[in-house]
Amino acid sequence: MSWPAVIQALSPDAPLRGVLVAVLTALVLTWIYVHTRRRLRVFLESSAHKPENAAAFLRGYAAVWKAIIAVFVLIAAAGSFSMLGLTVGFLGTMLGWSLQAPIRGLAAWVMVVLKRPFRIGDRIAIAEVTGDVTDIQLNHIILNQVGGTVQGEERSGRGILVPTAMLFGESIINYNLFKEDEVPGETGEAPSKLMLDEVTIRVTFGSDFELAKTLCIEAAREALQEVLGSFREEPFTRVEFLPSRMLIRVRYHTVAAKRQEVSSRVTELIWKKFSRHGDAVDFRCPVAVADVVRGEGQLAPFMIERRSGQEPNAQER
Repeated sequence: MSWPAVIQALSPDAPLRGVLVAVLTALVLTWIYVHTRRRLRVFLESSAHKPENAAAFLRGYAAVWKAIIAVFVLIAAAGSFSMLGLTVGFLGTMLGWSLQAPIRGLAAWVMVVLKRPFRIGDRIAIAEVTGDVTDIQLNHIILNQVGGTVQGEERSGRGILVPTAMLFGESIINYNLFKEDEVPGETGEAPSKLMLDEVTIRVTFGSDFELAKTLCIEAAREALQEVLGSFREEPFTRVEFLPSRMLIRVRYHTVAAKRQEVSSRVTELIWKKFSRHGDAVDFRCPVAVADVVRGEGQLAPFMIERRSGQEPNAQER
């Protein structure tokens, strides 16, 4: 068929104009769909967190394209290009308004696949919820909640479904996005990145300060060795002046999922080590706490600052 014949067949008065326009529309849209789906499948197979999520996305992509092709073919068969433009604009507006949340969810899932702000196994905080990512689906992110039923940062076992559409309106905190060092994960889990944590200790001004810092660092080393099996970076301390006491912060790098276990073990070891050096290192706690423990008017002996050469008074005895 020559070009003049094609142009003649597409003229407003041609009897087969609607059929020809419908066929051409179907061919063009089908060609676009096939080529875009092929490229999209290759990308998703290499980037999606799970193959089933990529397959679900491609099924939805195919369903949307089939609906688009059917609508365009029907409109093209009517033979009115002006009606085609008006219908496309109207349908686009209605679909965008009615499917706003699902479309935002799919867009957020694509963003997660492209940018990878977190991956399965990471500990994140989003929308005032903290948890370990167990699955990234098209419309939801599934978290194993941290805390919730208990105070602290240990897994509660409660699953939380966070809509992916919320990713565009909420700040996302990833506990280990930037730390490059990794430690081997548990059986079946990927290696875990490290994060910085600390335990704070208050000591009296009369304590052996250097000994207190050394004991804190030793406790952190031993705790990391026991819980993690190894550590890449040495623990260190930071200190501050406070009214009537010194504040020691012992800092170390740990796995987010074992943060609570490590800090608990560090605290236990510090207590044991300080107890062996009671003459040189004294804890300093608020008087109100001592009053509750010992009763009104009686202070715990280890909370009273002893100066060198000063005899204990009757209350200390």
